[in-house]
Amino acid sequence: MGINEKIAALRKSNNMTQAELGTKLNVTFQAVSKWESGKSYPDFETLSKMAKIFGVPISYFEEGGENVAEIAATATATADELGGTENTKVVGFCKDCGKLVHEGEESCTTPVVICKACALRRENIKKIQENEQKLQKQQAEQATKAKRQAEINRQKRRRNRGLIASAIITGALLILFTVLAIQSPQDVVMYVAIMAFTVVCGYPFFAQLFWDGIVVDIVLVGGKIVGMPGVIFSLDLDGIIFLIVVKILFALIKMLIFALTFLFMIFVAMVVATFVFIPQMHKLNRGEEL
Repeated sequence: MGINEKIAALRKSNNMTQAELGTKLNVTFQAVSKWESGKSYPDFETLSKMAKIFGVPISYFEEGGENVAEIAATATATADELGGTENTKVVGFCKDCGKLVHEGEESCTTPVVICKACALRRENIKKIQENEQKLQKQQAEQATKAKRQAEINRQKRRRNRGLIASAIITGALLILFTVLAIQSPQDVVMYVAIMAFTVVCGYPFFAQLFWDGIVVDIVLVGGKIVGMPGVIFSLDLDGIIFLIVVKILFALIKMLIFALTFLFMIFVAMVVATFVFIPQMHKLNRGEEL
């Protein structure tokens, strides 16, 4: 039987309401209700007053003290229990379990009384929580590392695809220029220069086309910088026909401008690709976006 049940049993056996008991103890009936429901515990001083009111020793509220008649017959006066000898001196009730705590059984007395068993349980719970936090932190770090490694691996696969594709394209062009040089011996110097340019600028250029970095932006800059003005038209048949014709004309002009700039931008991109090839590859090796 717990303290809450003992309080309720004593009150009912004495035909006393919660309000009447609260009045005698100078507390509200809500406080008595909480004690009896186990939601809170009375402090030691209040419990001592309650023992005097009901004519039971304070040890009745201790675990194993359910038999009031037996305790009353064998126990000395309540005052003797509270301070009779050093070994039986009571220091209060444990804040956690509500057990009566004698001197030597307490872990601490301020700001509240905590018995050694509850203190040990608190320490164990604290250690478990700390271990869980460490485990969660380790799992989060492992997940971050795994995600980072996955990104690095993805970028390396992207790098390798570009390098392999570029090697195939560059190799095919070198074979083509070699065949042309053999067929036209008088132009062999020109073809050798073209092949050198293909190796130095073409290989990094083709590789970066697959990496979707600055080289692709330069190649497509012609189409990005060309904008066409809006068209004012009337909402009739002639106006709609005029709008369609003008839009088609603007589209053709835009395509023409892009075509004129495309080859030039490819040349510029090939030159730029030579200088940014190594830095871009280092970024991919580290798993960074270009």
